[in-house]
Amino acid sequence: MKKHYFLIAAMAASLSLPVSFTSCGSNGSDDGIEAIDAANSVIRMKISLSGDYTKFDPSLSFYAWDLKGKGKDIHTSTGKDVNMIWEQHYGKNPFSTASAQIKGSYSSFSASLILTNSDRQEGKVSIRATVYKDEKVIRDQTLNVEILPSDISTSIGYVPEQGFTKIN
Repeated sequence: MKKHYFLIAAMAASLSLPVSFTSCGSNGSDDGIEAIDAANSVIRMKISLSGDYTKFDPSLSFYAWDLKGKGKDIHTSTGKDVNMIWEQHYGKNPFSTASAQIKGSYSSFSASLILTNSDRQEGKVSIRATVYKDEKVIRDQTLNVEILPSDISTSIGYVPEQGFTKIN
């Protein structure tokens, strides 16, 4: 159990660092992905799970920081408003989809999912991250994860600007 809490803290720390991105070149080429300029916008991130996720007691967290590195207000899919961090634990409140919404500019907006394999099972989980800017889809990415009996815990991070990161 101590390892589980350590993994949560490590994932939160790695995803919570404010990140800045720059763009090089001025040829005006478009890679087909809209840049996230949220100055006067509403950004919503939705994480959906399918497959064998219920076997692995998912724990999903959303994090948001403003441009000054302070916690940013998050409106959750449960209707609650929180500051900086919102967590959903499957064992306490079963879910297959959760979303978090922020308004205005941000330095970091991310999600982390931890799948715990206490019973040493195997299974396949599909994680879909959809990002909306003013209710228009600007990112829609899916990660398929295979969990083996030897995998005690699997952590998946998601940052809209970079996509998924998986840590076993």
